[in-house]
Amino acid sequence: MSSLLSIALTAFLAVTSTASPLAANSKLSTTAASVPTYTPLTPAEIKALQTELLLAPSYKDKEKVLFPPNNGGSANNVSFQFVPSNGPAPQDGSVIVGSVDSIPGLIGTNVAAAIGFIGPCGLNVPHLHPRGNEFLTVVSGTLIGAFLLEPDGPFVGDVPQVAMTLSNYTGMLFPQGHTHWQFNPTCEQAVFSAAFDSNDEGRFQVAQTFFSSMPDNVLTASLGNPTFLGPKQLDQLRGIIPSAFVVMVDSCAKACGIKTA
Repeated sequence: MSSLLSIALTAFLAVTSTASPLAANSKLSTTAASVPTYTPLTPAEIKALQTELLLAPSYKDKEKVLFPPNNGGSANNVSFQFVPSNGPAPQDGSVIVGSVDSIPGLIGTNVAAAIGFIGPCGLNVPHLHPRGNEFLTVVSGTLIGAFLLEPDGPFVGDVPQVAMTLSNYTGMLFPQGHTHWQFNPTCEQAVFSAAFDSNDEGRFQVAQTFFSSMPDNVLTASLGNPTFLGPKQLDQLRGIIPSAFVVMVDSCAKACGIKTA
C-alpha cells in the first residue's frame, strides 16, 4: 500500500507542477533585467513618506503609500544600500545605520540594522541603545564584544562585565540599555552587521554624554565626540577614557606596528 501511495503522490505532484498557475501566468514571471534597482531617496522624499505613513490609518493604506501602482512593482521605499557600489570604500571607524531616518518603510515595524567597519586595534567606544536590543554578527575579521551587567545592590568596585571573542559569522546579543563596546584585537579590518528590534534604537555615547554636562572646553576639545577610537587618537585621550581601554589599544597598536602619536 505504501508503494502505491508513493506512486500516486509522485504523479499528483508532477501534474500540479506542470499545471501550476504561477508557471502558466507569464505576468508573474520576471527576469533579472526587468527587476528595478535601488535608487537612494532624497531627504525631502524620506520626510514626505514618513509623514504619509504616520497618517495612514491601516496597513493597506501604508501599503499604497510604499508601493503605489505607478512605481512599477519597485521595493525602493523599503530598501537601503548601506555601502554604494560605486562610492568610496567605507572608512575604518564608521557605522552606517538603516533606521526610520533612512528607510521610511520601517515605520510601524520593530526593525533596524547597521553595518560597521572597525580598523586594526580600533575600539567602538562604550555606548548604549536606549530603545532597542542589538544582535551583532561579525562578517569579516575578529572582534571582542562586551557589555556591563546591572550592579546587584550598592555599587562597590568594578561593574561586572561579560565578554566574548567573535570570529567570522559569530553573533552576540547586546541588551537594550546596557553599556557595551567592541574592540578589534587584530591588525586587519573587521566588519560587522547588526540588527535591532526597534526602528529607532538610538545611541548614547557614554563618555560624551557624561562629559557634556560639564562646561569645560578642554574636555570637549580633547574628546572630539569620537564614535570609534583608533590608535591615532590614543595619546589625545589618555586620562579621559578608562585606562583599561588605553592599555588594550596601546598593546595592540605596538603589536601591529601602528604609531599612536
